[in-house]
Amino acid sequence: MANNPAHQPVSALARFPAEVLEAYERYRASGDARAVGAVVAAAVVDYRPSGSGAPPAVTDQTRLFEDLAYDSVAVAELIFFFEDLFDLTLSNEDIVGVRTIGDLRACVMLKLGAKAKNP
Repeated sequence: MANNPAHQPVSALARFPAEVLEAYERYRASGDARAVGAVVAAAVVDYRPSGSGAPPAVTDQTRLFEDLAYDSVAVAELIFFFEDLFDLTLSNEDIVGVRTIGDLRACVMLKLGAKAKNP
């Protein structure tokens, strides 16, 4: 089971709250965009650089660099996580304008939409 690619995303979410795993499963079952948003927001908080203090209230306007103390390495780790979790590719061009959680959510959703059209 551990070597089955279909189970890798679930194990990647093992440390997240149950509602995040449920949101991911809802996305996988129905394509629910709100579910993707919940997973993105939870991952952004989880992947924050260590030592950056308590997270502020997380909204679509929360800024990755200024509010959550992200740096380029933390952004790269987060992007790799999303690529593995959602089986997609996010290029530098895709993420260059990403500044907020809302921007990131929109970026991931755009790529998932393109992937659905061209499987």
